[in-house]
Amino acid sequence: MKLDFVRGHMGGNLIILLRGEQIPAGCELETAVKLMGPNYLYGHEAGILYQTGRPGRIAVKIAEPTVPCFINACGGFTQVLGAALIETGLGKLFGIDGTANPLEVILEIDSGLTSLHIEIAAGKARRIKTDMSGFVADCYNRGVRLLRLRNLEVMQSGKFLIINADKFRKVYPDSDFYSWNSVTREAVTALQDDFMTETGEKEPNVAVYDWYPEHEGNMRVIFPHYVRDNFFEPSCGTGSVALALAAFAAGELNHRLADDGETVTLEIESGGGIELGGPDLTAVEMQIEGDTARAASFSHSRVEITSTGEARLP
Repeated sequence: MKLDFVRGHMGGNLIILLRGEQIPAGCELETAVKLMGPNYLYGHEAGILYQTGRPGRIAVKIAEPTVPCFINACGGFTQVLGAALIETGLGKLFGIDGTANPLEVILEIDSGLTSLHIEIAAGKARRIKTDMSGFVADCYNRGVRLLRLRNLEVMQSGKFLIINADKFRKVYPDSDFYSWNSVTREAVTALQDDFMTETGEKEPNVAVYDWYPEHEGNMRVIFPHYVRDNFFEPSCGTGSVALALAAFAAGELNHRLADDGETVTLEIESGGGIELGGPDLTAVEMQIEGDTARAASFSHSRVEITSTGEARLP
């Protein structure tokens, strides 16, 4: 089997883009997972793209190697796709209007319709803004709430376990989110097991954060989604939005509301490795209505296409 691919990253979150018509029906998930393996292209997520017959609209299925089914959203995928539509031949293949600036694209994703707003400069995607309102609704449907697991207060934000590193350190004083020593790994793994039992969530999704930025952000984060298999994402778009929702629900963002009391913007440091924080910024903007966010979007400071080519599978 020969498959054309585009590979890129959002702050170290490695994304593979594939064309659905090249994959035999019924083999999509198996094929995507195999290509994400270390013997092939290696990636954190793979997006399979399908023609819809409608201008500016693409249908998508998203796979992740730790989950035995398609996942309902991936922010990093949307950012890399936005860049690929401008900087590779994908835009022409999917009938995207290359003359529009900014460019608007609609994605049909399992969590709902997702729009991309792509600003272009010198033939490159200068800034990509992903509307995550469908994912926000999914988070609230699953629950955004405080939980107590293993004597530690954590948050559920949809399918994400959100851990405040300061609270974690008080319960586990020998923990280290830089070296990821055995104390840290075992405790995060146990918390994740309890979280999935408590909530019934099937996908491993974790965000660890604190309020000690080292660069230009407001906070910093790392996404140790599946520590057992050393599956860390340096950056994560859905995780950043889930974190923002959790921080708002916990009352940690009240002082960051705009003067109108209806908008909050959070700049989150991540990327570059498995340690807490990093040199890149994810900007999450939420529209607030009462005690919930009715909409959210995000953009990332570092989105790059790294390779294009043809992968071959037996």
